[in-house]
Amino acid sequence: MRRALDIVAHAGLPAVVSSALDTSVGIRAGLALAAALPELPYACGLGTVSLFTSDITLDPLVADDGAIRLRDVAADAGLLEQFAASAERRDWWLARLGRVHALLALGRSLT
Repeated sequence: MRRALDIVAHAGLPAVVSSALDTSVGIRAGLALAAALPELPYACGLGTVSLFTSDITLDPLVADDGAIRLRDVAADAGLLEQFAASAERRDWWLARLGRVHALLALGRSLT
């Protein structure tokens, strides 16, 4: 959170906090950032949990009349198991992260 706030302060521009597609765990982090910003002149784009047919928490963070109440959430072990990626997909992502890390460590562009 501190690094994100530092980036916003360094940019000197108003921040917009948004997500692509995140579970309630990711949305909770976005809500925390939005709540910590010194100013929030624009609406956040954090209402994406409702786009999923399910979530990994039993009490998802969904917008109600355009607002999401800031509260803690916890991933449910059963739902994590139900929606876990296959071993093949997990290995693919770990390999990709390894490649990206190697490029960043060399100071190379990801494009």
